[in-house]
Amino acid sequence: MKRYVRIFVEFFKISLFVIGGGYAILAVADQVFAKRKWTEEGELLDVLPIFQMLPGIIATHTAVYVGRKVAGLPGAATAVVAVALPSVVIFTAVALGYDALPLDNPHLASAFVGLRSALTGIVAAAVFRNWAKATKDVFFFSVLVAACAALVGGVPVWAVLLAAMAAGLVVAFSPTRARGGRTFCAAAWLPLLLFLKYGALCFGGGFVLVPMYIEDFVGPTAAFLQVSAEEFSNLMALTQMTPGPIGVNGATYFGFRLAGVPGAVLASVALLLPGSVLVYLAFASIDRFRTSRLVGGILRGAKPASLALMLVALWAFLKLSAFADGSFQPLAALLVLVSFVLSQRKAVHPVLLIVGMALVSLVVRLCMV
Repeated sequence: MKRYVRIFVEFFKISLFVIGGGYAILAVADQVFAKRKWTEEGELLDVLPIFQMLPGIIATHTAVYVGRKVAGLPGAATAVVAVALPSVVIFTAVALGYDALPLDNPHLASAFVGLRSALTGIVAAAVFRNWAKATKDVFFFSVLVAACAALVGGVPVWAVLLAAMAAGLVVAFSPTRARGGRTFCAAAWLPLLLFLKYGALCFGGGFVLVPMYIEDFVGPTAAFLQVSAEEFSNLMALTQMTPGPIGVNGATYFGFRLAGVPGAVLASVALLLPGSVLVYLAFASIDRFRTSRLVGGILRGAKPASLALMLVALWAFLKLSAFADGSFQPLAALLVLVSFVLSQRKAVHPVLLIVGMALVSLVVRLCMV
């Protein structure tokens, strides 16, 4: 029982304090669980491409992977509940009191600058550690540069990962290598069916769900709810300013709008179910084949692609912190740098670092008023 409590507490803390979606949660989890000896340092970054190839949310894939490794199927289920619970609770409250939210409060905005800056530093430290331990041969650099260019150029994540894994297989099996609307939507089954569909089609993390949400829920021609573009824009801002996986935050909100609290719970569960089951089955099988040349080749190609994905994510976090609003933000940049150094030296627990940077940013804001 103690193992399950520890798994729940650790994932709940990470999900409660980490803002920015699955990449941020994965980077923090990689550091936290390596320190606990539940995983090896950089292990979660190594399997990120496999997470990307399976439908679902990166944060819950991380929970399934670590929970299964520590305590089997019950551990995986415990971790998924813990990582999703903050989103479900917070966004049910958001849906209940949306009109009263202080979205333009400058003090709140200042605190979130600190949160995002800390996360940027933590992600940067994770990228740096992964880079330092990688075998940087010609193949690694070639795949890394090609993957970064493709991702920046708008090539779908799944296509980049498939190409990288195919390149790894070619090297592994080469001869040289071989030798060496509310009334209509009131029924609770509707959120369940809708979000099972989203969960099965969500390849590449929570941001992939945004166009699906827009198509089904936003505007006068949407099949359900017909929320305004302004409300949806505010919702997306909130998902990036509040804890938990972005996809789950949206599922909870729309599920509540469709069918109240039962709809919020059902939508969140349905979104997570397909990917969680598939990632559990995938890693239950892959452990038996890690010594094979086939799996080795796939993972060889996946490793530089994984680093490329994290580099692209790091740039996205920098644009939300040090370069927010299209201009350089000195305070945020300083907080990013301090967070990077502290995270790299493992001097402070990531959750404490995130909270601390938020408080620093808030104090600076109050002193300037």
